Amino acid sequence: MDISGSHRIPAPRATVWAALSDPAILKDCLPGCERLERSSEDVFEGALSAKIGPIKGDFAGSVTRADVTAPERFTLLGEGDGGSAGSAKGRAEVTLKEEAGETVVSYAAQADLTGKISQLGARLVTGFARKTAETFFERLAERLAQAPAAAAPAAAEAPLAEAPPLVHEEPAETPAVADAPPLAYGSAALIGAGLPADPTAASVIPDAPDPETIGADAEVTPPGSSNSGAMGRIMLVAAIVVIAACAIYYFVWQAPPV
Repeated sequence: MDISGSHRIPAPRATVWAALSDPAILKDCLPGCERLERSSEDVFEGALSAKIGPIKGDFAGSVTRADVTAPERFTLLGEGDGGSAGSAKGRAEVTLKEEAGETVVSYAAQADLTGKISQLGARLVTGFARKTAETFFERLAERLAQAPAAAAPAAAEAPLAEAPPLVHEEPAETPAVADAPPLAYGSAALIGAGLPADPTAASVIPDAPDPETIGADAEVTPPGSSNSGAMGRIMLVAAIVVIAACAIYYFVWQAPPV
C-alpha cells in the first residue's frame, strides 16, 4: 500500500518540527491513540485502537525516526501488531518546507499488511490511512493556532527610555543686605522710638495701675467732692446769664416809648 499527501500548517517550521517531536502533542492529535511514549531519543512506543471497515482491533507497536535533518526532513520506520486483526510494517518520508511564515508538511509512505486487514482491499485500507493522516494534521494545525504564545518565543519588551541625567543647580545668590550704620545714642531716631538718649540712663517703666485704685475710680463720686463743686459753679454762671438776658429783653425791647 502506498499513500502520499501534504498539509499546510499556519506556524513556523521550527514550531512544527518541535510539535512532531513531542509525544504528548502527537498522542492528542493522532485519532484513536491511547498511549505514546518516548523510549529513546528517536524511538516512540504506543498503542491505538482502530476500526477499518468491519474489522476493529487494538494495535501496539513502535516507530523509529531515522535520517533526521532538523528541521527539514526525517524518515519513520514503524511496525504494529493487532493480534487476529493482522499486522502492519512500513516507512514514511516526511519533509517540512517553510513558505511565508507557514509550514508545508509532505509525506510519502509505503506499508505491508498481513492478516485480515490485508483482505479488505487496497481502496478501503488506503482511504482509512488517508483519513487518519488528514485528521492528525488538522488537529495539529488547530493546536498550534490556539497557542501561538507557547509555540513562538515571547516578544521582548521594549526597553524603557532612559531618564536624562540630573543637572546640579547652584542656589541663586541672594543680594547682600547692607549693614545699617549704628544709631548714635542721643539721636532723634532713638528719642522718637522711646529709647533713652543716654545708654547709661535707666529706662523709665510706668508703674502698673493698682487694681484697688482702678476699682476706687470706678465708683460714683459723692456730693461735696471736687467734681460736685465744679458742676455747681457751672450752674451758677448759667443762671446769671439767663437773668441778664431777661432784664435786657424787658427794659430795652418791652419798655414803652417815651
